[in-house]
Amino acid sequence: MAEVDAQKIIAVSATEHNEFGCPSCGYRSGYTPISGGGTAIWTCGDGECRSTCVIFADGVTSSTMSIGGIHPELVPHPRRGIPSHGRPDKQPEGGGEFFSSRGTGLDVTPGCFVCGGDEDLLNNIAAFVQCKEAGERVVAMFSHGARLDYREYEPDRIQVKVGACADHRHNLEHLHKLVADGVLTAEKIAEAVAFATDSHKGTSDAE
Repeated sequence: MAEVDAQKIIAVSATEHNEFGCPSCGYRSGYTPISGGGTAIWTCGDGECRSTCVIFADGVTSSTMSIGGIHPELVPHPRRGIPSHGRPDKQPEGGGEFFSSRGTGLDVTPGCFVCGGDEDLLNNIAAFVQCKEAGERVVAMFSHGARLDYREYEPDRIQVKVGACADHRHNLEHLHKLVADGVLTAEKIAEAVAFATDSHKGTSDAE
């Protein structure tokens, strides 16, 4: 946990935190490195905020753990009345969608993004996208082989999974290289679909 000023740390109820988010910026997602006895230390997941607060289970009014020798007391949420928010639905200025690939692996996807096929455990790319709406747009960019991985308990860690069969693993690896800048475009998908390694060029040339 990042060093915090115990004199300034804010303690809010779980109910108000769920409704209004981070006491500093309103962001709804973060992580809890320490918890116990109805008290949780929570750090904001917004890259520009990263502030820390205390969250009390409903009914708790004083911290059950000491923070810098101080036991924070419950206060009204500073952003009471302002709904929490997630990641903004931003798009790159040059077009396409933000797409942060975590590399290739194995996962269940609705077929291969090159040749189609049925849902199965395939080679895949798992990539973080900006938000659920952006993820839906990314999936729509593929003719087949892509699915949205959205979990309500992690609303700001949204991924799109793109699958490839054994014959088209090289296409998937090429797609991963093409999105190294963190942006996916229709042109990059088309290039990855058409990509042929030396062992596949004979087939591609014949076509």
